[in-house]
Amino acid sequence: MSYVPILHLTVPAVWVSVLLAAALASLLMRATTGHKPGEWYWNALAFYILVWKLSYIVFNWQHFLDMPLSILYFNGGLYGHLLASAWLIAYLLLARRKHAAVAEQAATAWLLFFLAYQSILHYFEAQLMQAALQTALLAAAIAAFRLLGKRLDVPNGLMLAAFFTVELLILSTFGPLVTWQNATLIVIAAVTIAMYIRFEQKGPSL
Repeated sequence: MSYVPILHLTVPAVWVSVLLAAALASLLMRATTGHKPGEWYWNALAFYILVWKLSYIVFNWQHFLDMPLSILYFNGGLYGHLLASAWLIAYLLLARRKHAAVAEQAATAWLLFFLAYQSILHYFEAQLMQAALQTALLAAAIAAFRLLGKRLDVPNGLMLAAFFTVELLILSTFGPLVTWQNATLIVIAAVTIAMYIRFEQKGPSL
């Protein structure tokens, strides 16, 4: 695991990458679609991080009792990630019933966030080839949605699926295809694309 020095602390690069990617994706949403994501976006991020971090207490209870400050440096690991991802998906499915913007924006936000996260993380880890490919795909996604996103003859759901597929190809080029990270990418992409397709079919009545 790579670490990033911040003042007198050494913070895992994964954490810094998540926060930077979340902020960058929010800005890129406005540049890509003309609309910034609503508060659901930050709620979803906060829910994921809280469940992911606090699940450390559940899965490492004795260690936490012995060293309470260890929660600052550790998380729930794989089980915590799975629990947080399930919580995130449940939140999105519930939130879309009240806010049509969730169904409209979630797939694009997930794509931009994941590509930004991969780009930033691999720059921190000095894996420049993979970082450059991730950044190029992020730029291509932004350009495609700016130029084609509002055209009625272009199925945005299919375009989203295409970019997620290319991302999987990049990930599988530099590592194994079957990983929990790739599974998370696929599951959340499938859920959010399905939400978007339903939005397109039924409009803002969701």
